[in-house]
Amino acid sequence: MSSPSHTPPHTPRTSRTPDVLVVGGGIIGLVTAWRAARRGLVTALVDPEPGGGAAQVAAGMLAAVTELHYGEETLLALNLASARRYPEFAAELTELTGHDLGYRRCGTLAVALDADDRAHLRELHALQQRSGLESEWLSGRECRRLEPMLAPGVRGGLRVDGDHQIDPR
Repeated sequence: MSSPSHTPPHTPRTSRTPDVLVVGGGIIGLVTAWRAARRGLVTALVDPEPGGGAAQVAAGMLAAVTELHYGEETLLALNLASARRYPEFAAELTELTGHDLGYRRCGTLAVALDADDRAHLRELHALQQRSGLESEWLSGRECRRLEPMLAPGVRGGLRVDGDHQIDPR
């Protein structure tokens, strides 16, 4: 299915050939098409079910620091830049659509339920520290103080105050 082409009134066109063709109507494709159209480009979006992608079932985490992975350090600058721009982007979408995205700066607490989780989070914490990112290692007791409903067996956790989230619905 193709979305209608958008041509601003000040730019007469004789051809309906799109300047931009976006294949895939997930969140990234929709935003790409929207931004291109707002810049006056004739834009076509091709997707059998726009908006029906993974964003509908995602957790809504905007966690550039918590979701850092070995081997993906080159993406870190892009992820951090995206995180910095997100509040303004969310406000723009809310103003345009009247729909509150549920944007919140609330941080992330990743917890270790067993020794393997603990080792993984300790390694992630070390990677974050080497990358100059802010995160804090917490004991199981400190995690439960923050989130009292956590299981008594939580072995530790990683707190990242700079992460944020939206309501993915």
